[in-house]
Amino acid sequence: MTGKFTAVLTAFLFITQTALADDAVLSKFTTEEKSVFEAFARDDAMLTAQVSPDGKHILTIIREGVDTDPVLLIFDTDDLSKRPIGVGAGKMEVAGANFVNNERILMSLRQDIDTLERLGIDTRQGARAATVDVNGKNFTGLPRRNFDRRSKIEVFSENLSSLIVFNSLPWDPDHILALIKGDIFKVNVNDGSQKLVARRSDRYGFVSIVDRDGDVRLRRSFSVGDNAIVFYARRKNEDEWFEIGRVRAADGEKNAVSTEFGPLGFFNEKDPNELWVISNHESNTSGVYALDLKTRKFKELLFRHPEFDASGVMTKLDKDRKPTPIGFFHNERHEFFPYLTDPEEAALMAGIDQILPNAINRIRSRSDDGRYIIVTSNGPQRPTAWYLLIDQRQIVSLGTQRPELKEDDLSPAEWVSYRARDGRKIWSIVTTPKGKGPFPAVVMPHGGPIARDSWGFDPWAQMLASFGYVVIQPQFRISEGFGTDHLEAGYAQWGLTQQDDIDDAGSFLVKRGLAKADNIAIFGWSYGGYAAFIGSARDPNPYKCAIAGAGVADVPLFRAEQRRNGSFTEKSFLKTLDGLNPLDMVDSVDIPILVIHGDDDERVPIVESDKFVNKLKSEGKVHKYVVLKGANHFFGTIYYRHYMEMYPAMIDWLDNTCGMKQ
Repeated sequence: MTGKFTAVLTAFLFITQTALADDAVLSKFTTEEKSVFEAFARDDAMLTAQVSPDGKHILTIIREGVDTDPVLLIFDTDDLSKRPIGVGAGKMEVAGANFVNNERILMSLRQDIDTLERLGIDTRQGARAATVDVNGKNFTGLPRRNFDRRSKIEVFSENLSSLIVFNSLPWDPDHILALIKGDIFKVNVNDGSQKLVARRSDRYGFVSIVDRDGDVRLRRSFSVGDNAIVFYARRKNEDEWFEIGRVRAADGEKNAVSTEFGPLGFFNEKDPNELWVISNHESNTSGVYALDLKTRKFKELLFRHPEFDASGVMTKLDKDRKPTPIGFFHNERHEFFPYLTDPEEAALMAGIDQILPNAINRIRSRSDDGRYIIVTSNGPQRPTAWYLLIDQRQIVSLGTQRPELKEDDLSPAEWVSYRARDGRKIWSIVTTPKGKGPFPAVVMPHGGPIARDSWGFDPWAQMLASFGYVVIQPQFRISEGFGTDHLEAGYAQWGLTQQDDIDDAGSFLVKRGLAKADNIAIFGWSYGGYAAFIGSARDPNPYKCAIAGAGVADVPLFRAEQRRNGSFTEKSFLKTLDGLNPLDMVDSVDIPILVIHGDDDERVPIVESDKFVNKLKSEGKVHKYVVLKGANHFFGTIYYRHYMEMYPAMIDWLDNTCGMKQ
């Protein structure tokens, strides 16, 4: 590190607007409480920031109000107080943007369009891509589409299906590689023209990785017979494709241990046939290895953590704008927790961590000369914030995800572990509200279930803590990132030992003096909603109350849906999806349960909750059903209006119906 950091706050981006939902439940709350709901319900005020390669411009995507459409703003780096150039997208929403060279910006656009569903297309999200000059002119759709004589419906549908940027080719300022309907094209970012590079292969599947020259070197496909994702590679300047690895869950038959195999890229400039991969072939936790494509054997272990799986390679661009490794990521407190191997980069990050403590800080972009660096900072009490580091001496605030939420408004979160009833170590995140415990408590299992929570700003945990609830997020068995044994221990244990781990999270809070055993609720979304369904019928029941969001209620139905429409990974882990079925347990529900579901859910169709609620009605169980009109399943497809209905309903249910605020 050179020089000394100085914090400078520049406020120029945000105008706060108030637009509260008019709802009978919301009317029960004070004006101050309503403002808390709004702060957590708002769509992100800032989505991204990036500096151009020459350092002359900075782009940001911001919302000026709580639920307004995002706008692309382009600033002059030398004078951030100067009025920026704004770029909108008409009826479409700016979902992302990045510099593809010094003069052109690539934009990803999306739009909710009911017409798509009426045409029989399985999504309501229309998407496009385009480029624009740094002066906001010369808007060009990508790829450029030629006139054809197909039906208007076909053209309309295709115009709303976007290309996917496959590789930004930072060393080629005029082109990107894009995935269009399964094929790879080289697209000119200036005029939108495209050239076919590689088609999807019936035998070897989709293109997965290109090398440092942009040559297609890796493909992946799904083997139905083996229920596995299979990776194929070819040596430099050769045509033969051969298998190098596969991903498959342990099934007790052909595959005794779950295989993890994840190609990362070609990083050795001296050896074009050295591929870096994530693998667990010789240990419980996955590591990063160098694989020799000439011999088809592993050359060396590059990185492995003894307790957490490796998750990737950290890179920065070298003088030729080719990615060069500077460290690795692993799954400690965060899915991408950094481990730096480059001394200069480590010193730089140490300085950033000193000025932005108690957070996970990441360098997101930098000018080629290193003078300007964009940093993100995220922690439990810091919603993602973007900063500009100048000459490694001065740090300027560019904006934040939730400008209404200040550090003092939010609650600290610990990364801790406890022992489940069978002795298994369960990592978890505990968010503790202000005041002295014991507090009313919420156990909040994540979705997936092969997923994980990350230490950092969590709007749901923080919203609950703002209303006085201590929240624990258990990384129960089957959570990814904690080694093969932890993953496999949860296979086919839906509602069984997985649920034991979740229930034991509440016991941990009681032992810590943070909660009382008779004042604990369970709330989750997706698989977490499934766990809440199961939690409402436990015997003996450790919960006083339940909230199930977008949960799986009919396991056989959901399994059939995954078999038909699931991703490669979901299909390769299909046999792990088994356990108790909530629909068969409704007669045992003995606590009040609030059910929430979006009526446009593409992941877990609302029929799952409909079935459960209908049985609750027939059994005369205490319940409430909130249907979020127009809401899908994931963050980014559930909006401000939905959260302004959902959050007050949750707090009212916990406080009043369940009587947890004693």
